[in-house]
Amino acid sequence: MAYPSAFPELVPVDASSGSTCGASTAEARIVAANRDFYREIAEKYDRYESCVSSAYLQAILDADLDKIHSSCTSLERRPQCLDCGGGTGNLALKMLARGWDVTVVDVSDEMLGVLSKKAVTRGYSPKLINNAIAQFLTTVSDAFDLVAFNSVLHHLYSFARIAEMAATRVRPGGFFYSNFDPVIPRYPFWTRIFESLDIAAAKLMLDSRDFMPGIWRRTRKLFRRRDSLLSRSVVSAGDLAEYHARSGVDDAQILRVLERQGFTIVEHLKYPAGRTRAGQFLNRRLRLLENFKIIARRPI
Repeated sequence: MAYPSAFPELVPVDASSGSTCGASTAEARIVAANRDFYREIAEKYDRYESCVSSAYLQAILDADLDKIHSSCTSLERRPQCLDCGGGTGNLALKMLARGWDVTVVDVSDEMLGVLSKKAVTRGYSPKLINNAIAQFLTTVSDAFDLVAFNSVLHHLYSFARIAEMAATRVRPGGFFYSNFDPVIPRYPFWTRIFESLDIAAAKLMLDSRDFMPGIWRRTRKLFRRRDSLLSRSVVSAGDLAEYHARSGVDDAQILRVLERQGFTIVEHLKYPAGRTRAGQFLNRRLRLLENFKIIARRPI
């Protein structure tokens, strides 16, 4: 994708080097699946994903950034922030609105294209890097006051390894922030049923054109042989792109990674999730779907 010169800086990276990152074939396939998946849905992402469209979840983001910002007031410069997997800018635009210097890395050129247009409209100039997160982190030595993941860790094959790599890029006194990733479900069977109903309702209300194709994809998976490498049936890119969406991300593992590097855990919270208002209302009582957030600080 070509961007007009007035758009924020975008640094492309060769797709072959970005997809492998010296890691396993499984990881390379998941990186490629994310690239393909978001090529298809970039233009509708903001209206479909609850982390962008929900006023309640947006308020959580704003409150968390305000908390982090209050600790950065002593800096005699603009805070420098890295948004890992920043996509269409759900988090990055809030950072930019606070006057922070923001670098966004994302594997999807199309998602960055959406963010670029938004940034230009609002007069912002983030640095946009089209690359896989692991590849970016292995090739830069820059340090940041904030390194953030926003609904990203469940897309990563080796989420703990990448969180550890990201944490090494946090300056003394800086923050590691992660939000909107699913926890490991306590009741996997019932969680799967509840999530399927919630997704179906969201499709009907927010993406009705994909409702019947979505049912067809799920039906095909019932008869598709499981992929021996990835231990699941694969019908579309989405089956791999959100690799840990159903199994969940082990937040305790992320906490251990941070504590080993000397971080102080400022806040660790699990909260009910859902794509629709009805799903969110029911889940406040059932707690079948939960997301987690972590705010951690490296000592000065």
